Amino acid sequence: MKTFYENYFKPQNVTPDSRIFSPEHIILSSLGIFFIICIIHVQMKRCDVNYSKKILKCSAVIMMILEIFRISWSTFYYGFSLKNIRFDWCNQISLVLPFIVLAGKQGLYPYIDILSFMGGAGVLIYPAWVFYDYAGIHIMSVQSMISHTLMIIIPISISFVSGHWESEKNIRKPLKGFVCMALVAYIMSRALNVNYLIMLRADGIPLLRNFSFPWYWTVAIPCLVLSVNLVKLMFCKLSRIIDKKRAAKLEFDGSHYKDEEVESII
Repeated sequence: MKTFYENYFKPQNVTPDSRIFSPEHIILSSLGIFFIICIIHVQMKRCDVNYSKKILKCSAVIMMILEIFRISWSTFYYGFSLKNIRFDWCNQISLVLPFIVLAGKQGLYPYIDILSFMGGAGVLIYPAWVFYDYAGIHIMSVQSMISHTLMIIIPISISFVSGHWESEKNIRKPLKGFVCMALVAYIMSRALNVNYLIMLRADGIPLLRNFSFPWYWTVAIPCLVLSVNLVKLMFCKLSRIIDKKRAAKLEFDGSHYKDEEVESII
């Protein structure tokens, strides 16, 4: 137990290293992707809105618990500070998204679901800071990778509950959501002197790190708009697949019910 605590729970005294494409990164990302595929498969097979709502709410509760644990862990070992909350892209989403889902505010889904998916997918592929302070597998790196997996599962589950991207004609809402996130990150970066959402510099980000603030945003913003558009197209395609699957299921259930009625009459 002491060995587990020393090596996998308490803060580590190691040389900071992103460990991108390390065995730890590949193992945790692969597990996350496997779990995402399983969740999509089960929901696609059942095509049941109520079932998807349960997955959505359970995922939101787990995300909230993980975020509370992260803040509590940092506070226990380093003392209370606003820096423990963190105001970067993924932490802002992990703080806000559970409340939106649990409160049933479906009108707010378009402002955050695409941003959530982008943040989760980006970190599973390129976790620049997840392993930075840990020499491999650690409770906090596992916590982070689970949270980022949920950042993909929740918006995909939203597609099974609300097909809003079929009716949304543009990407104004996710861009407005990003502007709100960026404003919070900018204010807190200046107040705490912490580089949230690359509001001070773009260290560790390929290509962007070659530019100073704010000039790297001339590259980042077009990339952001393109990425949001691509994810929107993916969600629209997913919504159409879900609608077809649901229609086929209703047709099958209807014909099966008629057959049973005929048999009961006979």
